[in-house]
Amino acid sequence: MGLSRTQLASVSAASEMAVLLNSKAIGTWVNLGTLARAPLVGGAPREVLEHVQWADWSADSTNLVVVRDFGGRNRLEYPVGKPLYETGGWIGHPRFSPKGDLIAFIDHPVQGDDSGSLAVIDLAGHKKTLSGEWFTIQGVAWSADGKEIWFTASKSGVDRTLYAITLDGKERMVLRLPGAVMIFDIFKDGRVLLMRASWRRELVGMTADDSKQHDLSWLDYTFPADLSTDGKTLLFDEEGGGGSLDYSKSGGLSYAVYIRKTDGSPAVLLGEGGAVTLSPDGKWVVAQTQASPSQLRLLTTGAGEAKPLTNDTINHSWAHWFPDGKRILFSGNEPGKGVKLYVLDVASGKSQAISPEGVNGTAFIISPDSQWVAGIGPDEKGYLFPITGGEARAIPGFNSGEQPITFSSDSHSLYVYQPGELPARVDRVDLQTGKRVLWKELIPSDPAGVETIGPILITPDAKTCIFGYHRMLADLYLVEGLK
Repeated sequence: MGLSRTQLASVSAASEMAVLLNSKAIGTWVNLGTLARAPLVGGAPREVLEHVQWADWSADSTNLVVVRDFGGRNRLEYPVGKPLYETGGWIGHPRFSPKGDLIAFIDHPVQGDDSGSLAVIDLAGHKKTLSGEWFTIQGVAWSADGKEIWFTASKSGVDRTLYAITLDGKERMVLRLPGAVMIFDIFKDGRVLLMRASWRRELVGMTADDSKQHDLSWLDYTFPADLSTDGKTLLFDEEGGGGSLDYSKSGGLSYAVYIRKTDGSPAVLLGEGGAVTLSPDGKWVVAQTQASPSQLRLLTTGAGEAKPLTNDTINHSWAHWFPDGKRILFSGNEPGKGVKLYVLDVASGKSQAISPEGVNGTAFIISPDSQWVAGIGPDEKGYLFPITGGEARAIPGFNSGEQPITFSSDSHSLYVYQPGELPARVDRVDLQTGKRVLWKELIPSDPAGVETIGPILITPDAKTCIFGYHRMLADLYLVEGLK
């Protein structure tokens, strides 16, 4: 149909498509584009709204429910401009009921993570959570009679199963297959459109002395979190069924935190949680709990016991150690508010916000001189936030949608990339002039099935680079006879 870089969001009963033009990834699970209407029989699309992440047609095919960021929060709107629900996390897969009186969606409490629960909301904004928390949950469709919502999720690992749930919370399993299943739609005659995929997260590393890519993946879903300044120690977690830990006290599966040397020596399991950041002296790791609200805890890389780092009402998203090892910069949102950046004094446990509400909760870094934080504001533009507080400064030469990777050793330049590009182009941007210079283009030596590249970790001296990526090999099915 001639619609390149376009994502299909929904098809109406009147054979009209809702699409996202110039779609680009803004994280692991979310794309951003310009919402447009396009006839299924062909023709040029008509633009409706910029900066949209999700959309679905109303039951009568006259209007659209959308998800977009607004005022520093992720917002579900119907009609456009009327907020029904807001969160500091993210909203996914909104789907109108056949009667048009309810919208089902997935409520993800933490940015960058696809754990969450299934919810419905009426057109007056009354929300009801139907399911408990799932380890991963993606894909939503209403049954043809509107009595159930079908969704694909898993309590353990990334291999999702198809479930159905009634509006009063009665849940049943519909279909389990090897691999990860995602539901897209249910036809009026009961046929189900779904995908079955082999889904992995892998990572490779390179050094200035050896440009050959070395596979540093451990199990089936290896997520790189941090890299020591000398490039010798990698912090990561395993988020799939192969690497998750089952703790009776936590009531289910949790991510597993590891460190390993970048020379390829075996990984060392440190404990449960999501890996976040490695202390400058290499003795401590900050891990993220999977409770709600998510908290931060300290794991030791040697002998010693884990201990809590935070215990408050903030939902913590990400963090970095300051070079002095005495403070931690973390992102998080208080109930009913958007994400801010906070400086935490490790000894006293006191924290102070240093950014406005609505910053990106996963893409920010600290300069080596500890004077600045490079991050992304509510308008998706790059800013330098002063650690001591005050007015943020726009980063010259920083393009909308890009993410910072690391500062140069002298704090004068910034390495950046645009998520969603293949290969991933990493540029070095001069913070005074905005001049850009290509550093490297990154793509795995075997690109088959590679969807997205990131996170990318680079040491300040640019001698060591490690990058992760999703690899998915999938088949699309139209299934009959499911009940």
